[in-house]
Amino acid sequence: MFHWEIKDFGKQSSITGKAFEDGEKILCIVLKDTKNNEMIRFDLLASESSEWEQAEETVILGKWSRVYSEETKALSQEERKHSAESFFFSLFDANENSSEEDELSLLKYLFAVSLERKRVLKSKPIKGEADTQIFIHVKTKRELIVPVVIPSVETVSKVESIIGDLLL
Repeated sequence: MFHWEIKDFGKQSSITGKAFEDGEKILCIVLKDTKNNEMIRFDLLASESSEWEQAEETVILGKWSRVYSEETKALSQEERKHSAESFFFSLFDANENSSEEDELSLLKYLFAVSLERKRVLKSKPIKGEADTQIFIHVKTKRELIVPVVIPSVETVSKVESIIGDLLL
């Protein structure tokens, strides 16, 4: 069984414990801990990224950046779209490991469908019972091959608990 143990947006660095201040650029990294079979997230200052060391038993699934605000206001639609787009592309840059394929496939598919609804991506029709679908990034015309995954209500709610407001 795969466990999702992700906290809300952090208010302090996962590396130093230093509280974030208004306007600071924060890097959020989603990892799979292969030893404990759970997904975790690190929030750190972008300037601390060179200090962060990835544990041997973890695999980066994706990452995105955001600007920290002490106010607990919701992200604007534009901020959410930009963060979701950034995270989506990082899923393709992640170091794909066959043991992490299920989680990565689910994240890719959910974000592709979500970004298609926001007209950031455009999909090509699926032929027959294909296991992949091509999505085209509207701005750059980059084609991305996304695994077709039929998510359950349980898996979608687990992903929402990890990614928070990013899933549009």
